[in-house]
Amino acid sequence: MDAESILIVDDESSIREVLSSLLQDAGCRTLAAGSAEEALELMDDAAISVAVIDLKLPGMSGIDLLVEIKHRSPSTEVIIMTSYASLDTAIEGIRQDAYDYIQKPFEDLDQPWAVVRRALEKRSLTKTNQELVNDLERRNRELAAAVKRQKSLIDAGRAMNGILAISDLLDFFIGVAADELDVERASLMLVNEKTNEMWIAASRGLKEDVVREIRVKMGDGISGRVALEGKPILVKSVESDLRIQNPLESTTSDSFISAPIVLSIPILIREKVLGVINVTNRRSGASFEEEDMAFLYSLAGQAAVAIERARQFEDLQKAYQSLKDAQLHLVESERLNAVGQLAAGVAHDFNNLLTGILGQAELLKVNLSEAPPAIDASRKRAKLLETLALQGAATVRRMQDFSRIRKDTPSGAVDLNTVMRNAVEVTQGKWKDECLARGVQVNVRMVPGKIPLTAGNESELTQVVSNLIFNAVEALKGEGEITLSTRSDGKDVRLSVTDNGVGMSPEVRQRIFEPFFTTKEFGQGLGMSVIYGIIARHGGEITVCSEEKEGSTIELRLPVVAPATKEVETDRDRGEAVPVGPARVLIVDDSDLNRTLFENYLTNLGHKVRLAGNGQEALSMFEREGADLVITDLSMPGLSGWQVAEGVKKQSPNVPVILISGWAIQQDEPRIRESGIDHVLQKPCSMVKFQEAVQETLREAGKGGNGAAREPAVR
Repeated sequence: MDAESILIVDDESSIREVLSSLLQDAGCRTLAAGSAEEALELMDDAAISVAVIDLKLPGMSGIDLLVEIKHRSPSTEVIIMTSYASLDTAIEGIRQDAYDYIQKPFEDLDQPWAVVRRALEKRSLTKTNQELVNDLERRNRELAAAVKRQKSLIDAGRAMNGILAISDLLDFFIGVAADELDVERASLMLVNEKTNEMWIAASRGLKEDVVREIRVKMGDGISGRVALEGKPILVKSVESDLRIQNPLESTTSDSFISAPIVLSIPILIREKVLGVINVTNRRSGASFEEEDMAFLYSLAGQAAVAIERARQFEDLQKAYQSLKDAQLHLVESERLNAVGQLAAGVAHDFNNLLTGILGQAELLKVNLSEAPPAIDASRKRAKLLETLALQGAATVRRMQDFSRIRKDTPSGAVDLNTVMRNAVEVTQGKWKDECLARGVQVNVRMVPGKIPLTAGNESELTQVVSNLIFNAVEALKGEGEITLSTRSDGKDVRLSVTDNGVGMSPEVRQRIFEPFFTTKEFGQGLGMSVIYGIIARHGGEITVCSEEKEGSTIELRLPVVAPATKEVETDRDRGEAVPVGPARVLIVDDSDLNRTLFENYLTNLGHKVRLAGNGQEALSMFEREGADLVITDLSMPGLSGWQVAEGVKKQSPNVPVILISGWAIQQDEPRIRESGIDHVLQKPCSMVKFQEAVQETLREAGKGGNGAAREPAVR
């Protein structure tokens, strides 16, 4: 295998030399350029597998060079080098289809080669997928040809049963043969038993005087020999086959043999030769093959048609199965590729978050070890740690949206007109700034209606509408208009996004919400799947109305919020006005870190805390000492959180239980009710939410005991 060509673009000669040496040692062929212009000149002379380019270049920037490289050679993978690594530069590079980026200076020389190697592996996989696509297209052409030929055979068989006049039947017969084999000359000759000669009963591409005058004796030339022996002749090489070297002496016009017959088939009925079919001068120039001979054999008689049709059907089934297997292989390959890209993206996000958490924690230790401790700096770093943890939780929720395992129902009151305006503002960089930079104008029009509120999460719904706007912009393929409108029929609140773009085919409409299905060249097929998951959790529906070249309308339907019933509020109804005295709280978690953390949260409120490391220990401790509140993790070795809750409720039904877990357990609402869970907390949980849940649960228990049936609270 030839060495892969790697293009290195950096205005620093030392970087070019280091990377060239490193990649050459790995068996790659390298080309180096100090500017974007020089790099593009090198690309004109060589096929580049991977381009490693600096973000900051004299003249044309690295991002612009990335766009130009992808324009010239879409299969070339591009890796960005930058000394100014940030989320914005990484996002910009990825949006322009960069494979990855490397931060300079290199902390580890193995890192650049590792990234380049992965880029080469991705390129190899892409080429393999393209080869599968090409093979699939070839098989589709073969299948189409087989289907067309099969139809021709069926039509011919029907014609033989339906056409009464022999001249019409033979003319139809030779027309099918000429059209199907795409030949310039074809003739059907019948045997005159009295003269022992053959004459042309039907033809294509022969002059009338030839048809009228030509006679061939049995045994003369190709057609005469076929008629005499009752066996077909297929000539693949006119130059080397001795059977066509001698001219026909019995013809009255040498135009009949000016292009030698290369395929001749006997017409047989009960082993009696009635005539022959001759074809020559294929327009494509390709030689005839055995399947062409089989096709002509099938046309020779009604019985032969039935036999050949059965054979063709079997071949068709095999071709279909082979095509189906190839399609499944291709789909699975694309699915695995998308899963790999998704996993890589999630790993990248979490590694960034963990790097930030580790760094801030180490700096926090430094601040606290100073004399005196740097309190303000420590507070700031603690706040950053909290922010990073919440970002990690948001990443997990996005994954749950994609996998559609979250079924918690957001309950905040939301105005879809506000959601619509926020989404238009958030996406302005896409539909306005980016399009104007390309010289394209996209008009976005809002038609807000008079609508009631719906229940949901405003941030998540804004994300949904923003993604629909992004999709609409891409569907325009240039200038166009996008209209967002809201309305209500009293039961539902509706928000629609309409564009006058390319529209969708029925197949795309049917599969639009499938994970990993995408019509974009470099998409992962996750956006609409996430949208579906979010709207489903909001108790809503999505409808898609679209026709090819007619644009699309996607409508969201969400339930109207029922008007709240006003009640007289007392001090006891206001949770903050009802004091919560010190309570005995039992914490069950197999994580030492979590037990210590939750203990600190509760001791700050003045509660007395007991700790258990597993479910069995917790139930034994509860049986001996009791508790006013039990807080249990879900996933633990031995007894699970469900079993702990059931054991507590069995001993003391009025003792409330809070279940805390990182799993999306909101989908199992029947199990929550059956276990007697009073509150569900999602990990990670902030100290404020944790303490609020504890105090609220204790207040509820103090109000009316736990005997009254009520829905468990989910946070």
